[in-house]
Amino acid sequence: MGKRAILLLSGGIDSAVALYLLKSRGYDVVALTINYPGRGERERESARELARLTNTRLIEVDLPFMREVDELWNGEEERPSHLRSAHPSTIPARNAIIYAVAAHYAEILGIDTIVAGHNADDTKYFPDTSREFRRLISKALTIGTYIGRAKGLRVIAPLSRLSKTEVVRLGLKLGVPFEFTWSCHNNYDVPCGQCSGCLARKRAFDELGVKDPLEEAISSGRDWWLLRKKSMTKP
Repeated sequence: MGKRAILLLSGGIDSAVALYLLKSRGYDVVALTINYPGRGERERESARELARLTNTRLIEVDLPFMREVDELWNGEEERPSHLRSAHPSTIPARNAIIYAVAAHYAEILGIDTIVAGHNADDTKYFPDTSREFRRLISKALTIGTYIGRAKGLRVIAPLSRLSKTEVVRLGLKLGVPFEFTWSCHNNYDVPCGQCSGCLARKRAFDELGVKDPLEEAISSGRDWWLLRKKSMTKP
């Protein structure tokens, strides 16, 4: 049996590039996507489209209790003190939960590698994207699962040394269809252009001197999401 991996697929740039990277390296990929209340429908559909385009099996798991800190409390002053400086899109213990869900399916499917799409910029804001966290949780999952005892169970992030700009550059080389990815933190039909996700995306394409395929698709009337919604509203 060849190389197999469970990929955490959000529908964003990083996980899309990780998907295409794994495919280019000959991996048989099973994608896992987590649906939680703050996750917009377009982002969910982006994950489904990326899986469809690459003929990748997609497992969807609903975790309704997972909420970002901005949703859990009305203001920063109401948060526990240790979370007051947290990034607004922080979900408490997010990756510990997601890695555990991925390990559940890894155990069932006999897969010994879990892949996350974290880039080098993520560690500035999210402690659960660090190399040390992945090393220790890999150790715990290896000790605490049957697949771990049999083969070892590791959590890896092949993009973790790359900046967002470098991730986009790699994705362009791999032929990633960026028009099917979604970076906006808001549940809109088009990017807001103001949130941290939109700004990081814009900065990456600008630094490469490349037009964002998503922006191009929207401006030219060829955006898959808007065309789908338009077709659904026709009498």
